[in-house]
Amino acid sequence: MWKNLILTLTVITLTAGCATTGTNQQQKVNKTAAGAAIGAVVGGALGAATGPSHHKGKRILTGAAIGAIVGGAIGYILEHQAEELGNDVGVKPIDNTNPAVKPTKPPISEEKPVAVVKEPDKVRVIFKNSVLFDFNSYTLKPEAKETLRKIAQTLKQNPDNVIVIAGFTDSTGNFNYNVELSTKRAEAVRKFLILNGVNPTRILVFGCGPKCPIAPNNTPEGRALNRRVEIMVYPKGATIPEPCSYCR
Repeated sequence: MWKNLILTLTVITLTAGCATTGTNQQQKVNKTAAGAAIGAVVGGALGAATGPSHHKGKRILTGAAIGAIVGGAIGYILEHQAEELGNDVGVKPIDNTNPAVKPTKPPISEEKPVAVVKEPDKVRVIFKNSVLFDFNSYTLKPEAKETLRKIAQTLKQNPDNVIVIAGFTDSTGNFNYNVELSTKRAEAVRKFLILNGVNPTRILVFGCGPKCPIAPNNTPEGRALNRRVEIMVYPKGATIPEPCSYCR
C-alpha cells in the first residue's frame, strides 16, 4: 500500500512540475504546487526510511504533509525572488523550472547581456563581464555598482537564502591566470554586496576560469558570453553543488 502511495506522489510531482497554463498568475500557482509535490515525495520518503516499521504508514503521510508545505514555501520564495531580481536588472526572468526541458541557447546574448533564470532549486542572475568590468580588470564599473546596489537590497529581504557568486572566463590564455581573474571578479561582487548590507556569512565565492562554458569557445561571440559572473540564490538548507564542476 505504501509503495503505491509513494508512486502516486511521484506521479503527482512529475505532473505538477510539467504543468503550464496561459496566465502568469496560474503559472506561479503551478510552480508553487510543483514545489509542494516535490516536497511531499521527499518528506514521504524520509518518513518511510526512519523509525519503527509498524508506524511506517503514518510516518509517510506525516512526512509528505510536512514536505509539501516546505516545498511549496521554497517554490514561492524562489519565484518571488526571481521577479524582484528581474526588476532590479530590468529583464523578465527566464523560466527553466521544468527539468525535462533543456535550454537550447545561452541565457545571455550580445543584445541581452544580463539574465535572470528561474531553476527548480535556485535563481541565477547572469552578467556578461563587460557589464561589470573593463577588459582584464576586476574593478567594478560605476554603472554596475548601481545595479548591484539594487540586488543587495533585494537579497537582504530574504536573509535566509544562501548566495553563491561564481566568476567564469573563456578558454583562451593561461588557465591559472583565468581562474585567478575570475576569482577576483567574483570577490569584487561579493565585497560590494557586503558593503551594501548583505551578511557575509551568506555568501560563497568561486573562481571557475574557463570551466562550464555556456557557449562555444571557437567564436568571438561565444567567448564573450562565457566571460561572465553569476549570482546564484539558493533557499536555506539546500544542497549546493560546486559551480565550477556542476555544469548545466
